[in-house]
Amino acid sequence: MSIITASRVFLKRALGDSEVATVERILNDQEGDVSGSTEDRHWELTKNQLIITVDVQPTENVVFECHEELQELGLQAADVPEVIIVEGLAECSDVCRLIADRLAADLGGITRGAEQCS
Repeated sequence: MSIITASRVFLKRALGDSEVATVERILNDQEGDVSGSTEDRHWELTKNQLIITVDVQPTENVVFECHEELQELGLQAADVPEVIIVEGLAECSDVCRLIADRLAADLGGITRGAEQCS
């Protein structure tokens, strides 16, 4: 069983075209190969033979997974219309955390950091 690290960035407003460009810029800054789709709002970053995925989802689609984290941050699902989920193997945890922190800073989002999942 692989251990997965996941970081979530809760967004105070839905992503528009300029914010999507910011996501792509941050991923391209990581010095890896980036593929994905702005339409699907899903990207993969391959760096040092490891794959990190970045997905933008409506909060209502992932509220079950994020419920505890939202409570800890003092947020309601209605406060954050979208969530960016950054995931990779445990070996990627530092890069996932860095990407999530940059996304939160540049997009005005809220993140708690990475958590380990199996």
